[in-house]
Amino acid sequence: MGIDEIITLEDGSEYILLLSTEDNGAKYFLASKYVNGAPTDSYEVFKELVVDNEFAVEKVNEEALKTRLIETFQMQTDAMTAEEENEN
Repeated sequence: MGIDEIITLEDGSEYILLLSTEDNGAKYFLASKYVNGAPTDSYEVFKELVVDNEFAVEKVNEEALKTRLIETFQMQTDAMTAEEENEN
C-alpha cells in the first residue's frame, strides 16, 4: 500500500492515500475521500493492517493518536512546501 493509491472501504467509499508515517512499528496514512475521480476536502487517518498476507486499513479513532499523527502529517506538508519554495 502506498502514496497516491486509491483504496475502497467495505462500505464502497474510496480514499486516495496522500501521506504516510510510521508510529510504534505501525504504518499510518492520511487519506482524502475520493469522489468522481477527484480528492475532496474530507480527510481520514488510517492504520495499515496485514490480514492473511493482504493489506487492509482501519480508521484511527483514538483521539490522542489521531492528533499526534495529524501533527506529523502537518510537519511533512510544511517541509514539502518549504522545499518547493526553496526550489523557486
